[in-house]
Formats: sequence, structure tokens, C-alpha cells
Amino acid sequence: MSKLRFNISVSLDGFVAGPAPSVEEPLGRGGESLHEWVVKLQSWRRAHGLEGGTVNEDDEVMREWTTNVGATIMGRNMFGG
Repeated sequence: MSKLRFNISVSLDGFVAGPAPSVEEPLGRGGESLHEWVVKLQSWRRAHGLEGGTVNEDDEVMREWTTNVGATIMGRNMFGG
């Protein structure tokens, strides 16, 4: 039987994106700032073919989240307007 994992960044006040999403800003105004923490991590950077990155407790969590993932399911607006 398959397993499903769900992970998402959420601000303390419950937001996962900023207001007014557009083609230029798919996560809305200021939406990328909600996810800055993960882009700095070594495990995230390696998965995207980048070097360097921070190794800390967040990096350990990200490594666990992405271990043995066979597919990623995203919303329809993830890569297009």
C-alpha cells in the first residue's frame, strides 16, 4: 500500500502565500519570504543541484521529509499563471 506525506510551510498566522498571486509573483506579494528558511538549507540546495547551505535542525527535518519520496504532487498554479 502506498503512503502519502503532506508537508507545507505555514506562517504563524496561517498563511502559505502572499496576497494577489500573479504570473510574476506566483506566491503572491511577499509570498517567497515565507519559504526563505528552506532555500538556505543544504538538503534543499542539494536536491536542486546547488552547492553549500546551512546544516542545522531544520536541515535534518528537511532531509527526513524528502527521504524516499517517489513523486511530488503540486497545485495547478505551481509552475504556471
